[in-house]
Amino acid sequence: MDQGETNIVIRKTGEEKFATLLSYILHPLLMPVYGFALLFYSPNYVATFTPSNVKLKILLITFVFTFVLPTINALILLSTGRINSLEMETSKERSIPYGSAALYYFALFYLFYHQQFPGIFKSLVLGAAFSILLTWFINFKWKISAHTVGIGGTAGAALGVIYRLHAEMYTVFILLIFFSGILAYARLKLNAHTPSQVYSGFALGFIVELGIILFL
Repeated sequence: MDQGETNIVIRKTGEEKFATLLSYILHPLLMPVYGFALLFYSPNYVATFTPSNVKLKILLITFVFTFVLPTINALILLSTGRINSLEMETSKERSIPYGSAALYYFALFYLFYHQQFPGIFKSLVLGAAFSILLTWFINFKWKISAHTVGIGGTAGAALGVIYRLHAEMYTVFILLIFFSGILAYARLKLNAHTPSQVYSGFALGFIVELGIILFL
């Protein structure tokens, strides 16, 4: 090592480590799976009359299309140097992953559309697909928070299910709002976004998902 060379090690605080962990647990690509899990395991008639094997099949297919395939795509981009890290800190790095993820989400909706599934299943997927598509468009000009888009969409979906299916999911909805606040704090703590990017992300996901469930 040269005498003038120094190594600077930046250690994360406990809060930053927690914020990072929460960002992974509540990753936007996992939100569709969480949404279906909440629908299937909360009191509503869809959960009651959907066979267990169908629930598991839907959860698995959703996981593959909304998480596994986009993650593989991101790993390929990382290995080829198109992105510098899986965090994709810049808007430029996020353009290809967001665009490809939107394609996978619409492919999942196409698959659901041609199956004898309840309409609410299709609405959930379509809402997520439009949310990520809008996130992709906005990303060209502004770095909106995909994390809060994801959890905002899940909260909007829960509220839509409450009204459309008369489901007893009020506790779930309140918990989602609570975790939305914690996740927003985590993204701000990591300096990943500005407050306006975090709050507008939540509003985008919430409004799109709720609107599609209620009106389509």
